[in-house]
Amino acid sequence: MKIFYGFVSILIVIFLFLSSGCYKEKYYEGSDVQLRFSTDTLTFDTVFTTVGSATRILKIYNDKDLAVNISKIKIENNNHNQFRLNIDGISANKAENVEIGPNDSIYIFAETNINPDDPISISPFVIEDNIVFETNGQTQKVLLEAWGQNANYITGKGKGKHFLTTCAMGEIVWDDQKPYVLYGSLHIDSCTLVLPENTRLYIHGGIAKSPNDNFYYDGNLYFHKNGKLKTLGTTENPVIIQTDRLEQKYQDINALWSGIFFLPESRGSELNNTIIQNATIGLYLDSLASISLNNTIIYHIGAIGIYSNHAELNAVNCLIADIGGYNVVMDYGGKMNMNFCTIYNNNKDDALVLKNYKCLDSDCFETIPYPLEANFTNCIIYGDNQDELLLSNATKDIPDNFKYNFENCLFQVKDITKNNQFPHFFDNTSACINGAGDNNLFLDIEKYDYRPDTMAIVIDKGKYIPGINTDIDGLPRDSNPDIGCYEFQK
Repeated sequence: MKIFYGFVSILIVIFLFLSSGCYKEKYYEGSDVQLRFSTDTLTFDTVFTTVGSATRILKIYNDKDLAVNISKIKIENNNHNQFRLNIDGISANKAENVEIGPNDSIYIFAETNINPDDPISISPFVIEDNIVFETNGQTQKVLLEAWGQNANYITGKGKGKHFLTTCAMGEIVWDDQKPYVLYGSLHIDSCTLVLPENTRLYIHGGIAKSPNDNFYYDGNLYFHKNGKLKTLGTTENPVIIQTDRLEQKYQDINALWSGIFFLPESRGSELNNTIIQNATIGLYLDSLASISLNNTIIYHIGAIGIYSNHAELNAVNCLIADIGGYNVVMDYGGKMNMNFCTIYNNNKDDALVLKNYKCLDSDCFETIPYPLEANFTNCIIYGDNQDELLLSNATKDIPDNFKYNFENCLFQVKDITKNNQFPHFFDNTSACINGAGDNNLFLDIEKYDYRPDTMAIVIDKGKYIPGINTDIDGLPRDSNPDIGCYEFQK
């Protein structure tokens, strides 16, 4: 009998062993599954001056009371193999059916190996990728970001992040020979940011997500009430503010970063011999802000070159061209003075908008007016449309609320002179040219060369302005200067 019971016990043990071999873990299969991560971004913020590597750790949590099966973990692109993974102890950049037990976690080790001397197409200033997790039909991502080229990275872990710089009403001078790279959004307050000649500021843009899950374009430079920007470029060594993508194919692409914003009451900024390109908005001047531009180029812009909202702008020898929308907008009044500027529009929007009110509702039934004063001397305001000026006056019974003057300018207008618009438009102009006709105005628009053609109608048609003796290239103007930012060299 003892032998029988012993035999039965052995059978039970064998049955239990075999049963355990066939046991299948029960997984949580709901489509609402959300893995939790120790961070949303793995940042390799080491500045590599030589070939270097760094490792970061990511912990992935399963907060469910059942196990979770991650059907796939992978690096999204990894075009040049800059990132490597170790997934739960296995060295691989891709893994399938990775299990995390109930209320448990696993580790991923991510490594990067950067050579800053590689071409910019392989090792740009900011290298981005994602670790992708696919679970129950849902996709989650953790950002991988690393610095490539040797530069001054003025913000870290930046995508969608905001950083504040202050200096007790003093100055911060970026005078390093290496370029400066902005990643995210930088706020300047109680401080003047000074960019000496030959400074290169590269801004990394892209789509970012706000805490309330709204998407917006990243890469912003903000100047608050007590913040100023002062650029000290020269003709030979201008200050350049542009995208961080330096490959040739990106040079004339617009909307690669957001823009430069002067917030309410930010007054006294000054840009000299400066090039701003590849942004969505070149310059945004908010209420009561003020800025002076000298020998400044704003082009390859996605939406608006200069947007002045209830603000003050003074510009001399400036070029605003190759804009995806309006070139220059003066909204809700303010003051604007432009001398020897070229504003060339190549789309269906207007080159110049002057408006002395703001709308209080989406249909603009209710408005608030504010006086507008705009003066243009020796300026080209031109493009492919029959009208390149849009004037909008909410207070036609108060003439002083909409004061504008064009002197020795070349512009393109037609319908604006109709009775229901501005029939007396030409009363506020002097020695201006309306339309260039068949005249070749610029040397080569396709190559963004806006110097006057040899037979351009603007040659010698300008008005001498004391103190403005050179053009945007630093070349001399004669006593009968040309209209626009460039002087034809005879």
